Amino acid sequence: MKFSKINYRELDAGLQEKWRQLLTSSAIFNSPYYQPMYSLIVGEARPDTRILVIEDAGEVLGFLPYHKKNSFSAEVIGGGLTDYQGPICSPQVALPAREILRAMSVSYMGFNHMPVERSDFSQCGWEHSRSLTLNLQGGFAAYAQRLQEKRDASLLKKIETSERKLSKKLGVLRFCIDSREPLEFAALLAGKSDQFIRTLGADHDIFAVPWIRSVVEAIQLEKSPDFAGVLSTLYAGDTLIAAHFGMRSAHTLHYWFPWYETTHAEFSPGLILLAGCAREAATMGLNLIDLGRGEQPYKVRFATGHHDLCEGAISAPAIISKSQATYVSLRKELKSSALGQYLRKFKQAK
Repeated sequence: MKFSKINYRELDAGLQEKWRQLLTSSAIFNSPYYQPMYSLIVGEARPDTRILVIEDAGEVLGFLPYHKKNSFSAEVIGGGLTDYQGPICSPQVALPAREILRAMSVSYMGFNHMPVERSDFSQCGWEHSRSLTLNLQGGFAAYAQRLQEKRDASLLKKIETSERKLSKKLGVLRFCIDSREPLEFAALLAGKSDQFIRTLGADHDIFAVPWIRSVVEAIQLEKSPDFAGVLSTLYAGDTLIAAHFGMRSAHTLHYWFPWYETTHAEFSPGLILLAGCAREAATMGLNLIDLGRGEQPYKVRFATGHHDLCEGAISAPAIISKSQATYVSLRKELKSSALGQYLRKFKQAK
């Protein structure tokens, strides 16, 4: 097996076509994060972007986009912005971690959104999580039936009630699943920044990070059939009450940055917005909405399925990541132990 390191600008039309062909090798590649355009857009914003081309007997088997952080470690393409990670390569092809790292000229690469199907990486995982999904195969009515059978039979009825109350107070509701209006996009970014600052602090406003803002702005401008930014908006009368920005592949919408006007939180505008996306998804050829990693209550209520993910690292020597896995495991055990609970209470008392 051969690994060649190239600059993202060297990913020519032929290699991009091979990349797209490889996406058909597994359902895990339905996410827009695995589309070559995502890596190219990140590359334009981050000059440290590199791509490993994986070959065997003269045939290209896969690609692994990444950033080299320093002489010791690399990180997945897009870092913490990327909700699906790992090589674009058939899961049946096992990749040797030591050779990957040697080709990158590093000793360590962490990951936190790796599909468990990627066993050559997931075997080095120490935490597991889920990315919850809405299965929209067969349309919204079929989804509603699945939701009633598996999750929350009353959710959609409660949302309809909230819609009526919100409409009565502020005016007729208008939902658009794919807005191209720049002012609405700017309003979404401003609203989301305000949310980050208000709830987490100014240091956590990711849209203040120049490369991240460049990436999301470039994604919103991209409108190809296999990869596009999607801005969805909800108005009540003349008031923009909620909005969401995400991205799509041919049939999957990744639900990324939702926002709603908190002064009208009593009407659950965020839930109305997501329900609107589910209702209108078929008009865009979408059959899955991926809510991303996390067990937030709204995700659990809407979900009818999930993808299993893991967090971990590959390293050379392997003892580096194994030691980290042991530390994480011991820390979890301590937190759940009687001693851990006592220490938390003692710290809170101080």
